[in-house]
Amino acid sequence: MKKDSYLYTIIFTFALTAVFATMLAITQAYYLPAITENEANVERHAILKVLGISPGDDLVTTFSEQLQPALAGDLQIYASYDANGDVLGYAYPLDGQGLWGSIRGYIGVSASLDRLLGMEFIEQNETPGLGGRIDEDWFKEQFAGVPLVPGEAIAYGDGLDAITGATSSSNAVLNILNDTVSDLMTHKEVLAR
Repeated sequence: MKKDSYLYTIIFTFALTAVFATMLAITQAYYLPAITENEANVERHAILKVLGISPGDDLVTTFSEQLQPALAGDLQIYASYDANGDVLGYAYPLDGQGLWGSIRGYIGVSASLDRLLGMEFIEQNETPGLGGRIDEDWFKEQFAGVPLVPGEAIAYGDGLDAITGATSSSNAVLNILNDTVSDLMTHKEVLAR
């Protein structure tokens, strides 16, 4: 077969593609356990942070010692307890649609479900430098201490600031947060036990 023929070019292209695709698949399979563990650690860190717990030197140990999984409907949540076994707070999943993709994370709420303790994102696809600023500490920290009143939506103003130039992302976060709080309130009686 001549090297300057169309058939040679097509076969060479397919062979080269097969070699690189195989290399990528092997690399991905090899690193999959490390990738999965890193994603779990990001989630563990976010859960601890929304509850105000320092991860210490060993994130996995701190997570397993300080938190207990619980169910709220079909959602996996986490509860932190004091030395007497009383609930200090809950980490509740936050999930919804942002401007460019999904926004996932956790909110921390007090044991009585009457105020936010914190908010952390584990996934967001907003525009870097604009909507991506939702992941900056100043934006997330302003939600700590916000009172949760059943039937009353959280809104910007009175200490809560949207991000200038990223109105859609800011509003998306607020909508997701309000939907999450509304869903959380439906589980209030179950969590109060």
